[in-house]
Amino acid sequence: MFTTILCAAGCGQPATTGSALCADHCADKAVESARIACLITRAHEIRNLSAGRLVFENIDFSGRSFFGSSFFRSSFHNCVFNRCLFRTVFFDFAVLDNCDFRESDIEFSSFGGAKVRSCLFTGSQLTHLNFTGANIADCDFSESNLYNSRFISAEMRKVLMVDCDVKKVFFVNTDTSEVNFKTSNPREAVFEPEEVI
Repeated sequence: MFTTILCAAGCGQPATTGSALCADHCADKAVESARIACLITRAHEIRNLSAGRLVFENIDFSGRSFFGSSFFRSSFHNCVFNRCLFRTVFFDFAVLDNCDFRESDIEFSSFGGAKVRSCLFTGSQLTHLNFTGANIADCDFSESNLYNSRFISAEMRKVLMVDCDVKKVFFVNTDTSEVNFKTSNPREAVFEPEEVI
């Protein structure tokens, strides 16, 4: 897990990796975003990265491995994450717009409260993930393993989960009427709160 160093400006937010300040208090957020993007694209393995509240556009992050990192409230537009590996990475309250995560391996990570639009997750391992409270629209998760993930109280519109393993996936308090589960196993998913005995 990443080590949290608080912003020197005293706001209580985590400082961005390589800086004493958070993104909101840095001199130029665009420059800070470019610095972090460069750091990621130059490395194959990224660990303990604190990159909250930044903006990334039109960047190819394919083939990278991320461990114990945070992109809390960051925005990603037209970014590519093909064949990436993520372990305990936080995208909570992030904006992911037209991003490509195809054939990625994402485990024990969180997209809680995120806005996920027009993204591709096809052919991926997406296990033990948290999409609680996320707003997901026009996304394709087809041919993926979603075992034991959470879509609790999520908003899901025009979502494809064709030929997916949704065993033990929680869709509690989520309207799945616009989710296509063709050739998947939704009978093994959880749609109602389980009774405590």
